[in-house]
Amino acid sequence: MVPEFKVCVCIGNVPFDAVPGILEKVEMAEIRLDLAEFDEEEMKAVFESHPNLIATCREGRHDDDARKRILVSAVEYGAAWVDIEDDAGGEWKERMIAEVKKSPARLILSRHYYARTPPADELRTIVRDMLNGGADVAKLACHVNSPADASAILGLYEGFDNLVAIGMGPLGVITRLAAPFLGAPFTFAAFGDNLPTAAGQIEYSEITSLIERISAYG
Repeated sequence: MVPEFKVCVCIGNVPFDAVPGILEKVEMAEIRLDLAEFDEEEMKAVFESHPNLIATCREGRHDDDARKRILVSAVEYGAAWVDIEDDAGGEWKERMIAEVKKSPARLILSRHYYARTPPADELRTIVRDMLNGGADVAKLACHVNSPADASAILGLYEGFDNLVAIGMGPLGVITRLAAPFLGAPFTFAAFGDNLPTAAGQIEYSEITSLIERISAYG
């Protein structure tokens, strides 16, 4: 039996003209607005065209005021989800949570560890704090340096619902494939020849095929 979940395609450095062709093939997508080159009308067209899109705008390219404006606009245009970094600046984070909570969009609070996987006890505390902090879904992504790291990430599903816990890097690939079978509402994938937005993302058609093949044995 195929688990109830969605494969969320990550769309970042993709020309606007290519986006509609991707969205018509997938059930869910994350729009990385910090990587995309959309103008306002193009962003409006993207979010109005699909009912299940995550709006994400990571730190770096835009200042906090611009990120807030971009994300609020995405919600107004129909974003179903907004991803906010849990460790972002306190005042900005709280303002953004308030904006999302007064809208129909659902909130993802996310933590990323690009070089390591924290100890299991620390991971559990992080996830608990995100869910208690208002997250509809807590997302945790850690670089996996050993099989024990992957085990620590996957072990989180035993204690939490509304969690997407995945590993980055080659040793983290198994976590992305296993997540739907352990209760994650979605897992992330790259699409076609487009560059992945995180290390270890599996291509969309490959991961959906693998999940269907595994499910056939159940």
